[in-house]
Amino acid sequence: MKEFSYKKLAFLIIAFMSVVTLVIIGCVIYFGNSMFRILEEGENEGITGKHYAFICETGQEGFYGSIYEGAREEAEKNGDYLENMGGNHAFSRDKFELMELSIDAGVDGIIINAGESEAMGELIGRADEKGIPVITVGSDNTSSARKSYVGFGYYDLGVNYGKELLKSATDEKKTVLVLMSPDAEDSSQNIIFQGIRETIERSDATGSFKLETMAVPDTSAFGADESISALIMRDDELPDVMICLNEIYTTCVSQALVDYNRVGQTIVFGFYENSTILSAIEKNIIFATVTMDTGQMGRYCIEALKEYEETGYVNEYIPADIRVITADNIDEYLSEKNGEDKDDEI
Repeated sequence: MKEFSYKKLAFLIIAFMSVVTLVIIGCVIYFGNSMFRILEEGENEGITGKHYAFICETGQEGFYGSIYEGAREEAEKNGDYLENMGGNHAFSRDKFELMELSIDAGVDGIIINAGESEAMGELIGRADEKGIPVITVGSDNTSSARKSYVGFGYYDLGVNYGKELLKSATDEKKTVLVLMSPDAEDSSQNIIFQGIRETIERSDATGSFKLETMAVPDTSAFGADESISALIMRDDELPDVMICLNEIYTTCVSQALVDYNRVGQTIVFGFYENSTILSAIEKNIIFATVTMDTGQMGRYCIEALKEYEETGYVNEYIPADIRVITADNIDEYLSEKNGEDKDDEI
């Protein structure tokens, strides 16, 4: 009787284990097939859209980060994917390395803050040979095989600075210091300077200003901050006017003037706008800043890529809107900006 009970118990255990095993195998097969279908659908979705690369200058992520967001949103509307190459890597790489990575990856298009160097021109040529269209943004490479430049005319930007500068003209000659990149291959800031100079020369206030330049590192905020702090903390009188040709210089100058208690000792014209710059305008630390619609620039980049893909042609230059922000119109500007942000959220 005991032997029969043991055999019956053993049989029940074996039967139970068999059922459990079959259930587990069934679940594995079911979920495995489900996962395969999900992955397969994901792959199919990825194949239908384009893969673009976005590359910007190290240290200027604020300005170009805003351009990227505008471009990313526009790409997503078309079912495409825009990869922020510099933002997705743990280790810092310069734009030349990121350009090579993008070419080797065989992306469908590249958006880059190029600059006028010969090395960048060669990389753009390599991309073109592989059938990868390149759109330059913010900083052009005019002699390259890029398909279009999206941004602002360097000369027009200089003209805007010159017009604002003329508003401060007096009988007493003012010294104007223009903070510029030390990169000899980058001619864009020389063109901006030319626009400033010629705008003054065409006016009746030619003798009111003495233009000077100063080379300031622009590859990082730390390097720029050291040079600008050294300029502002010294005992010498500051120049009557300082013109900053990028976001880093503008932010560093406004902060250094506060740190060394020299607010009001120089008139500052900035570039672009961020929370620090806008606050400095409200507090009369910065007289004015020249900014662009960066979201618009991002949208234009994607539109240029799509137009080239569809037609094989695209305008070589697509200008963005330029706007001067001062203490007189900053409230209006902020109201408009906040209104746009709310519309985007909706």
